[in-house]
Amino acid sequence: MENPDALPCGSPRNKQHKQNLPEVLLGMLHLSSTLLLAALLPLFSQGKPHHEPIRGILGLGGDMTEKPIPIPVTNFLMATSTATSTLDKTTISTGEAVTLTYNIDEPKDKDWVAYYCSDDLDNTADEAYYDYVWTNGCGLDCSLKAYLRSGRQEFCEFRFFTETETDNYVKLGQSDRITVTDAKKRVSSLHLSLTETSSSMRISWTSASSGSPQAIFSTDPDFSSPSTSDGSCKTYKQSDMCESPATTETSFVDPGMLCTAVMDGLEPDTKYYYKVTSDGETFSDPVSFLSAPPTDDPDYSFSFITYGDMGMWSGENGEASIATASISTAQVNDHGVRRIDHFGDISYARGVSGTWDAWFDLIEPYASQVPYMITIGNHEFDYSEGNGENDPSGEERFSPSWWNGGSDSGGECSVPMINRFTMPSSSDLSNSIYWYDFAYANVHTIMLSSEHNCTAGSAQYAFLEEALSRVDRSKTPWLLVEFHRPMYNNEKYRSDYEVAVGMQSEFEDLLVKYDVDLVLAGHYHSYLRTKRIYKDKADEVNGIYHFTIGSAGASLDIVDLYEKDWVENFTMEFGIGKITIMNSTHMHWEYIENKEDDNHGAVTDETWIVKKE
Repeated sequence: MENPDALPCGSPRNKQHKQNLPEVLLGMLHLSSTLLLAALLPLFSQGKPHHEPIRGILGLGGDMTEKPIPIPVTNFLMATSTATSTLDKTTISTGEAVTLTYNIDEPKDKDWVAYYCSDDLDNTADEAYYDYVWTNGCGLDCSLKAYLRSGRQEFCEFRFFTETETDNYVKLGQSDRITVTDAKKRVSSLHLSLTETSSSMRISWTSASSGSPQAIFSTDPDFSSPSTSDGSCKTYKQSDMCESPATTETSFVDPGMLCTAVMDGLEPDTKYYYKVTSDGETFSDPVSFLSAPPTDDPDYSFSFITYGDMGMWSGENGEASIATASISTAQVNDHGVRRIDHFGDISYARGVSGTWDAWFDLIEPYASQVPYMITIGNHEFDYSEGNGENDPSGEERFSPSWWNGGSDSGGECSVPMINRFTMPSSSDLSNSIYWYDFAYANVHTIMLSSEHNCTAGSAQYAFLEEALSRVDRSKTPWLLVEFHRPMYNNEKYRSDYEVAVGMQSEFEDLLVKYDVDLVLAGHYHSYLRTKRIYKDKADEVNGIYHFTIGSAGASLDIVDLYEKDWVENFTMEFGIGKITIMNSTHMHWEYIENKEDDNHGAVTDETWIVKKE
């Protein structure tokens, strides 16, 4: 491999893409006419995605170091300008549009509007906003349109700020209050996941209460003679996480009650309908899903979607995250896709906790219909200081000489992830969402954490070796391994290059020993398909395919590339991967671009993976 010292210095690679936050958050829309601000909401209702362009989703960048910080009203700094405003309505249901019209008598380029929701707005600090947008100097008859999510908070309002000559921000005024009528009743964030058995399916959701969590399911859409499954709920608070900004009050939005139930006794390949409730009174809309396929057919054919690095992105990325959700929904509804595998860098909340609600709203139209299987990335887990005792993985932080982990999770240290997702545990050596494995039809998948120790002698290495050894290739001839950081990529990033070399040295031989068919990863915001590789060389005899799909929404990488003999296709275009298992010997791979142009949803790369003789 190339000498890592040959990589350009000053090419940091801990994935903290620092951008101009207003552009990331709100797409730099122009306020001279109407500003579309979709604060907190990708406009998807259950199973019925809206097709209006969406911008300005909560906490898209999540970079708490760059957002404007207001000076408290009691400060001696006083604004010389004032803002007045009117709302077209003051009572709404969740997701309903509100138009704010306002005037600022002495407008400046650094004026901005912030959005707040709380059950107690009188005691909500100015710096505790959900989302914001620059006004770009608009002062007369300005208008913005917001599709409001309140995070289960009953009241919302807008506040106006301006920059002073001393580079501080002071408040100019605030709007009337908005009452969100269904804030305490809504059931949201529905997503399925597999369990330890093929005859069951887990459903998880979020609500404001947790008195009687229950899933009701039936093969009859009218729910005649339904089955029921009692569930459980939990939550977390900012003090449960590891470091700031996640542990700060102004970054934290109450996640509500995070509930889950298992639907048992399912017949294979059967359509079921379900609805959930947390209080026995308010129910989700009915949704359908197909139960898992039979486990005794090595030639079973099905398709699933794979990607990493999605987040809640806007602006220069052309709503790439939203396009990913749109394509995935279409693949589930119209093309029979049975599963989603998302290998790390999930919502990019990075300590801005309300982003999780917005991201789940984005994926719910398809994640409520097919299992959504995840593993963690650096933006969910990595932390550098703070309260490591709160780390729910139970493992010491990983820091070998070649490691480049930092504080990429914004202090979350996977606490939101482990409370919102439950993955199967088929082995005593599994570790929750961090490392686990599962069989689905004729494919055995092993999920790993690239953020934890996987060197020989570690708990994760022991799990990996044990999981590989018990795969029954007569039933599951296909063997996939998925983790966030890739073992192979041709982008020139010094620090990630060293991590990749470290991973190769620690467990590549183990993957080769057990004849893994395909390794999937993200982290690099691009798409890469390789030949079979072993020891950094193309090797059709001993090698493994390594595909990187870190292109589901986060800002694309713009870097130089190594010339490698194992590169088959590389592109810096947004998209997702699709795998179709044809039988026990043939797998079809497609890369589906999700740009907002003529290539939206177009297959731009494909290949066949055929079992070795």
